[in-house]
Amino acid sequence: MKNLSSKILSHLETQNHINPNICQINAISQIEAKLKTSLKQKIVEVFKKKFIGIYLHGSVGVGKSVILKALNLLFINSEIFHFSDLIFHIQKSESLKKKFNIKKKLVLIDEFYINNLTNIILFKKFLSDSFKNKKIIIMTGNRKITQIYDDPVNKQLCEDIKVFLDQNFKQIKMTSKIDYRSKENVNHNFFFINKDNANSFQNSLRKQLAITSIPRDLIFKRKGYKFMLSNFYGNLIDIEFENFMKKNLVFQDFSVIAKKVKFIIIRNIPQLDDNLKDYIHRFISLIDAFYENKNILSISTRVELDKIYNGKKNTVELKRTISRLKEMGSNTYITKNLKNFVKK
Repeated sequence: MKNLSSKILSHLETQNHINPNICQINAISQIEAKLKTSLKQKIVEVFKKKFIGIYLHGSVGVGKSVILKALNLLFINSEIFHFSDLIFHIQKSESLKKKFNIKKKLVLIDEFYINNLTNIILFKKFLSDSFKNKKIIIMTGNRKITQIYDDPVNKQLCEDIKVFLDQNFKQIKMTSKIDYRSKENVNHNFFFINKDNANSFQNSLRKQLAITSIPRDLIFKRKGYKFMLSNFYGNLIDIEFENFMKKNLVFQDFSVIAKKVKFIIIRNIPQLDDNLKDYIHRFISLIDAFYENKNILSISTRVELDKIYNGKKNTVELKRTISRLKEMGSNTYITKNLKNFVKK
């Protein structure tokens, strides 16, 4: 595609209302250069050179995801996945003894994040097959590709996989430390942080926005699985954090909720530590799903957002989650997305 850099920059300015900084401009320029090389190689020297992917990484809120989404819109022959969703499809295909095939030539994978050995083994196989089929793969993540996962029991296997990733991806680091999602203060009519009577305030907010005052149970379905949640008020759902996190839900389930319900109230988010690893992984997926679907949140917590996580193992991933929470709590985000949330 001619003038790819200028088209991506224009998209960021007009559609995302971002004034691209030097870090974003440089990253986009490197992506364009690498894509030109890969596409030329694919056409002219497909059997002569090794085909590798692109890995865009850096701190949270620097624009990795918006660049990837712009690429998806500009390249017709592309398909984009959240990493959790991609892994779900790979696992499902594996269980059915089928190969997971993507028809599009450009495969875009957002939020690369590994939290268990099984997933990284499956993903390596997927990458190997994709490269053999001459797919172009671009991924985003917060960590260096050689720091994605460690397993004390299977150190050598993890090391071998990280070497494979390191050798098969051109790595582009976004060096900016400015989180554009954290520029605004949160709206305290929706986010109740360390506030007395938060329960009463959220009750009042629910009365203002819900289309019914009578709660009911709602069954959510996705292929091969269904689950039920209570406190559904027609256009919003009201959940208590701990009870909700006890349910064995995954990213696909949170996506089903996000598409069905526009407004979500989450009560009593505690401070999380590494002893609550299941809660942490679900919380990360929950916020990712709601963020991707532009849901409107109201949360209550006794701790400041930056102190919700008090651990060490998932610092990078929770930093991204908190960054997204801050944007979702901003006046700009709420006002913009509230337009699609009309009380009838």
